[in-house]
Amino acid sequence: MIAAEWAELLESPCSLIVGTVDAAGLPDGSRGWGAEVLDDRHVRLLLSTQAKVTRRNVEHDGRIAVTATHFFTFESVQLKGVVTAIEEATPADRIRFDRFCAGAAQAIAASDGAPVDLVMRFKTASVYACTIAVDAVFDQTPGRSAGAQLAPVPS
Repeated sequence: MIAAEWAELLESPCSLIVGTVDAAGLPDGSRGWGAEVLDDRHVRLLLSTQAKVTRRNVEHDGRIAVTATHFFTFESVQLKGVVTAIEEATPADRIRFDRFCAGAAQAIAASDGAPVDLVMRFKTASVYACTIAVDAVFDQTPGRSAGAQLAPVPS
């Protein structure tokens, strides 16, 4: 389901926007802080410990959408699925988090001309990890195909 090119984007320093909903259907948006594609149907996503509403929502019913966007090309892919596990960040997760933040800050600085140290002020204090079982993948790249379901292929 998660093709190699989408896995590469998800694991790169990119914009990761996370959407969840609460029990009443009220949406919440936050940022992802790094991702690892575990296999073609599962992703380990790092979320901010400061995003309390996101944490409550993923603990409630686990429905989640994650959109990854390349900083320069705006190529975008969205995953929809269910969080199946929530756990403290491992040492490997913290390394992934630091690399993600450094790479994202460099990309943002290169595109906007802002100093990297200024861009790094956006970095969250700490993260936890969740595992997502992916149900569907969508193209969200701006243009005519935005919103098209990529996987599973609609029948």
